[in-house]
Amino acid sequence: MYKIKRYFQGVLKQAKMVRWPSRKDLLVSVSVVLVIVAFSALMLALDDFIVSQLLQELDRNFATSSDSATSEAVAMLFNVLR
Repeated sequence: MYKIKRYFQGVLKQAKMVRWPSRKDLLVSVSVVLVIVAFSALMLALDDFIVSQLLQELDRNFATSSDSATSEAVAMLFNVLR
């Protein structure tokens, strides 16, 4: 039991030595994180939309199962990936 008490006393001693950020620093850091998360979410949503549109177009073109549709789909895929 003594070791546990000593451990938590050490934890409290170390916690008192921590330099906690000021309110301003904390708000700036949180703002930066939120902006990065929002930007990442928008980029992922845009990527998801582009891939889903591409797959829908390929599905429509391959559903006709003609050679010209396949050629158009492949050409469209290369144009999108360029």
